Amino acid sequence: MTGRPGGPAPGPEEEWARIVAGLEDVRRAGDRHLPGPRDWSPEEAPLPESAVPESAAGTADDDAPYSPDPGPVTQGLSGVALLAWTVLIGVPVLLVVLALLPGSLPWWAVVTGLVAVVVAIGVLLRRLPEERDDLDDGARV
Repeated sequence: MTGRPGGPAPGPEEEWARIVAGLEDVRRAGDRHLPGPRDWSPEEAPLPESAVPESAAGTADDDAPYSPDPGPVTQGLSGVALLAWTVLIGVPVLLVVLALLPGSLPWWAVVTGLVAVVVAIGVLLRRLPEERDDLDDGARV
């Protein structure tokens, strides 16, 4: 920071006050038709009838809260996808639990479990979308 000529450098409070004063000047020099944060009240700045869209215009009795459009209805997981996820998660857990029990686990149980997990992974990978829009990052609002 540069200090004042012949004086000490300004403290953080003085520097902050200078920055805020500069912002007030910008607000006043900008859009004069927009009310400022301290001088706005709904009674003083009503919208003209032409500024309110017909779909948004309501009656005084319209006190219902806003509820956005739910968008497309999803049906959840299909039966195949649910079975694949169940096998993918359930079989390894079952194999670990069975391995912890006394006695040995038959080789065919281990092989069957591993094949089931590989098939479930294949089913889930096959069900992924084939095409993807390069501009779509997958985010939903």
